[in-house]
Amino acid sequence: MQRFRDLLVFESASRLVLACDSIGGIGPKPADSVSVDARTVAHFGVRVPLLEVLCSGARPIALVNALCVERDPTGQEMIDEIEILAAQAGIPADAVTGSTEENAPTSATGLGITVIGALSQDLPKAQPGDVVICAGLPIAAPDFTLYIGHPDQVTVAEVRRILESGLVHDALPAGSHGVGFETDEMARIAGLQARWTGGRIVDPKRSAGPASCVLFACAPEATDEVIALLDDGRPAQPVARLTPPD
Repeated sequence: MQRFRDLLVFESASRLVLACDSIGGIGPKPADSVSVDARTVAHFGVRVPLLEVLCSGARPIALVNALCVERDPTGQEMIDEIEILAAQAGIPADAVTGSTEENAPTSATGLGITVIGALSQDLPKAQPGDVVICAGLPIAAPDFTLYIGHPDQVTVAEVRRILESGLVHDALPAGSHGVGFETDEMARIAGLQARWTGGRIVDPKRSAGPASCVLFACAPEATDEVIALLDDGRPAQPVARLTPPD
């Protein structure tokens, strides 16, 4: 990848994976429906597509931010946070690009994020007998107050560390459908079925909002090793076993 004027130029024999997300009406502007500081808006706007690309098995190679706010001060606060998370995912600073609104005043916050990854191998797939681990907990507004560094929220850096360990066969961020739905989706893609083993700390139906937790499929004997790769104190536990369909 190289920069040319305002462009990012790719030369890759790999397949490309793209994920995007957007936020509107949430931020520090007077017309926003929900009042949140600019850095927090950017954090939760960028983590979902970053995690989606990482969990596809692709290597994130570029991030594009389309910020519908002025550069200074709101846009710069967003860009600073975006670059922090991009670095956690392995995207170099010169592969983060975007734009801000400099032609008209803005009274509400809006942003769009696109993450591009290079896939050099087959898409991941869970294996029969795999255990599904939930790293982090499903938390979402308005039932929970979300903030950067929440102890129940798995980080981009942790997810990347686990994926690079070679211990997991598949990974999937959980969202508004909940951990139970995403576990079934992971099983379906692999032609398997999920047998929920539960757990005291994970509600399978509760929304995980902006991917507050991530599911990892691994061999049973790798369970403890995968959990040990998380930061100290991060909640995690096995929630299901994947088996051939009846």
